[in-house]
Amino acid sequence: MPRSTSSPRLSRRAALQLGGAALAAPFLARHARAATTRLTFQLDWKINAQFAGLFMAEAEGLYADAGLEVEIRPWADGVNVASEVAEGRAHMACAEQNLILGAQAAGAPIKAAATMFQASPYGLMAPAGAGLSGLEALRGKTVGVHVDGLKVMALVKGVNGIEEIEVVEIPYADKFARAVSGEMFAVQCYVIDEPIGVTARYGAAPEVLKLSDHGLLSTAQTIMASDTLLTEQPEVVEAFLAATFEGWARVLADKPAAAEMVVGQFVPDGSVYKDVAYQTRCLELLEPYVTGGTDDIGVISRQMWEEAATRMAEYGIVEALPDLSTTLADTAFVA
Repeated sequence: MPRSTSSPRLSRRAALQLGGAALAAPFLARHARAATTRLTFQLDWKINAQFAGLFMAEAEGLYADAGLEVEIRPWADGVNVASEVAEGRAHMACAEQNLILGAQAAGAPIKAAATMFQASPYGLMAPAGAGLSGLEALRGKTVGVHVDGLKVMALVKGVNGIEEIEVVEIPYADKFARAVSGEMFAVQCYVIDEPIGVTARYGAAPEVLKLSDHGLLSTAQTIMASDTLLTEQPEVVEAFLAATFEGWARVLADKPAAAEMVVGQFVPDGSVYKDVAYQTRCLELLEPYVTGGTDDIGVISRQMWEEAATRMAEYGIVEALPDLSTTLADTAFVA
């Protein structure tokens, strides 16, 4: 996925709807409310740089300028982020596209309003020198994945017409050691994060295959809001999104400084993410997922969303689809 060669910005549609500014700051200043609106945002993982745009918006006062007091809540064992929003324990949250679709199909009153990642960071990694040059390199090989990766690999194999890949379920613990020993040719990873730890442990960067380059269509860290909030306070949603993606634009403009901010102000003591170099590298790896190869950030393409949903249903990643015409919110970040 190509990287943007210029500074990322809000989408053109978002800029027009948010007052014609190229970035969110003028909009936020003009639309700040006298009364503060409190919002709870539920993350789908622990506090680290993959959510840096939100932390930047908080640290630089972008939420406050918009009249928002935002509680950013980390994920914990047992938390279903879609249920947190649907059942009123959080106003907004983020999750993978398939989890949002599944919740909507089950009747959850939520909609996707924007996305932090334009593609899923699911991938495979193999030891340096293994020859993981592309999907064809997996023919006749054994690949280890977690339970959530079984249907993803079925999709990738089906879309590409390659069945000669043996896919087996493996636990998370010490999984890369299975590839190093030769038991597996490659193992599942989250490409914006796990290869960093492998590099540190084994002294060489693993070879990585991005599944988004091979048929896995999906948004990730997709922002959802409750139908109630979208109906009763749409301006609050728009203000939050504008501040968040202005935060992301600032993060990508200076990744080392952003990593220092995240680690210094937000990552709790004792966390494995309390490492500036690690978090800086994470931001470098996730940049193409945020930008999607363009200068516009945050926008969900309706066409891609529906195509991805249909493909997920075909391969059983989601058991049933909701009415796709009702799954996306009418915000400046849906096109």
